[in-house]
Amino acid sequence: MTKTKEGYTVNGTEAKAPLFFSFRLLLAFLAFLGFFLCYAQRNGLSVSIVCMVDPSADILTSSNSSKDPVVIRNIPESCKIHNDQNNRTESQVLSWPKTTRGTILGSFYWGYALTQIPSSVAVNILGPKRFLAIVILVSSAATLLVPLVANLHPAAVILLRIVAGAAQGGLWPTIFRFWATWAPASERTTLLSFPSSGPSMGTIVSYMMGGLFCEFSFGAAMPFILRFGWTYFFYVLGGLGILWSILWLFLASDTPVLNRHISDNERDYIQACKAVEKIQDTRTKTPWIPMLQSQGFWCIVVSMFFCDFGLYAIWTVIPQYMDEVLLFSSKANGVLSALPQIGSFTVVMLSGGVADLIIKKKYLKRVNTRKLFHGVGTLAPAICLLLMSFLDCERRVLAVTLLFIGVALNGFMMSGGYVVNVGDFSGVHSGVVFGVSNTISSIGGFCAPYLTGFITKNKTTGEWKIALMLYAASFLISAVAFSFLARGETESWARDDVHDEKINYDVDANKELMEIKASTVAPQTPVA
Repeated sequence: MTKTKEGYTVNGTEAKAPLFFSFRLLLAFLAFLGFFLCYAQRNGLSVSIVCMVDPSADILTSSNSSKDPVVIRNIPESCKIHNDQNNRTESQVLSWPKTTRGTILGSFYWGYALTQIPSSVAVNILGPKRFLAIVILVSSAATLLVPLVANLHPAAVILLRIVAGAAQGGLWPTIFRFWATWAPASERTTLLSFPSSGPSMGTIVSYMMGGLFCEFSFGAAMPFILRFGWTYFFYVLGGLGILWSILWLFLASDTPVLNRHISDNERDYIQACKAVEKIQDTRTKTPWIPMLQSQGFWCIVVSMFFCDFGLYAIWTVIPQYMDEVLLFSSKANGVLSALPQIGSFTVVMLSGGVADLIIKKKYLKRVNTRKLFHGVGTLAPAICLLLMSFLDCERRVLAVTLLFIGVALNGFMMSGGYVVNVGDFSGVHSGVVFGVSNTISSIGGFCAPYLTGFITKNKTTGEWKIALMLYAASFLISAVAFSFLARGETESWARDDVHDEKINYDVDANKELMEIKASTVAPQTPVA
């Protein structure tokens, strides 16, 4: 096998398979749909819970407590017209106080944190094809059952959310393991941008659907599980997820060699690309000790934890901020909460190819490209959230605009920041690296809504100011950590050949690889 300017020659025959209209692009789109549905199931509850719960639940809880002083919200006169519009609707029938709602929203991440590392191991046993189908099937079934138990007890909903979170804990380790054998290095960012944009689009649609499904309900003659619009929201998302799992099992495969639908030419091309990268065999055991000693690994752990804390807060509690501080109605809440995610989705889809182009044209080294994208994607929301903390309902248009800008620019992090950087330095072990890192970062998932509920228990603008500043600081720490610690090339513990590897035609790759190699060799003590 030899490399030519346009492609690769295998046994004297040129293997060349453009990405456009390729089977791997079809699988990338299918992966996008899977992530879209999972994140819709994950984040849709943040909006739908607003129209599920009786607003008087908080008042009743406060009146039953004699220990806590009553705090007046001091809503400005100009905003009271908005507050008067938020009357109780027929669908708001559940009596869950704010602390209970915070626990329900955060419970998803209890399960999510538990299964990251086990999923990283299980996907190597079952293969990414079957494991991803199981993950989305279980998550969809748990989502579909929520309306059936919502009227019984909050603990039943919490249990289902834990199950859904446990299932989705395998999402990212599985997709990284899948693309380790399917994505040529020169296309890695582009192909990963599809599933990476799924969270944004899934959140967009779930926010908008959640708001719209809140607008209708049927008569009392209908049973509880069919009476309210929000119940159908869960049925639709769960049903579509089950159908997706069946389609994925039919079309996908663990490697291109095992796929019955891919062309011979494309199969040869992918195999040739992976051979040039000299990535370790997929059956290679995880080098735990070298991995845990790796600078690249700890870069992902730290930057992911603080970035995800801010993201989880945006996904889970911003709809409450829209309701309690900006005083938007349920319908407007869903649409406006979705707008920033539309911006993020657009940026992810447009910027993924830009990162690959910057590297291919040698404008920046791979590691510096990752730092640039991650820096923009974390500093922008940090600045915007900080500015938002000084606004109230009187300047709610400006607050929504800042939120849109911050979350939209966060898309650069998804398309070219730490998310893609995992595959740069860890090869076939990227699933394990991401699984361990995501386990730690998931702490923010269940802490963010609970901590926000504790800080903003009186729903005042001053309390929300503290919460927003906390999220901004989290994004800032992530930006600083990644800029100092990021690695751009496959590290020695994930490579077959330290000296010969050239990734993505980057002439700086060998230089950085030798620097990494040199940094791991202890200096020799001169002999007198």
